[in-house]
Amino acid sequence: MKPQLGTYVPLVGIFSIMALVGFIKMPESSFKWWMLGIVFILMISLLRAYFIIDMDNREIRTRKGLLGKEVTIPLESLQGFSIHKLKQYGFITINVALIARYKDENGKEKKVQLAQSYFTKPINRIINDIDEIIAQDHNR
Repeated sequence: MKPQLGTYVPLVGIFSIMALVGFIKMPESSFKWWMLGIVFILMISLLRAYFIIDMDNREIRTRKGLLGKEVTIPLESLQGFSIHKLKQYGFITINVALIARYKDENGKEKKVQLAQSYFTKPINRIINDIDEIIAQDHNR
């Protein structure tokens, strides 16, 4: 699946602009180097994240964030998906996440975040793509 850029693009843009302003307005300050460091960390985090549906091995592999570990979910142990919305003041949606529920080798129920966005529509597209890919395998 293609990378989810919804959170990274605005953050990288804001911190890059702040670094540029730091170079122009405050050349003797260390502020600009802190902003460039944050941009560098965000870019590494973006490049390390992935979400793969491997139908040959019948598994889903995902890694999110800078320090996140890889999570492998066999399709046989997949319990389902859920969409979680985080709202501010009860009506402003500030985060929407796609969560997969599965059982590990010990039979314990686990949850892992597959994708996140500011809006529900991109998450619905992702879940429709996942359903389509898994349904194609069942039709073989």
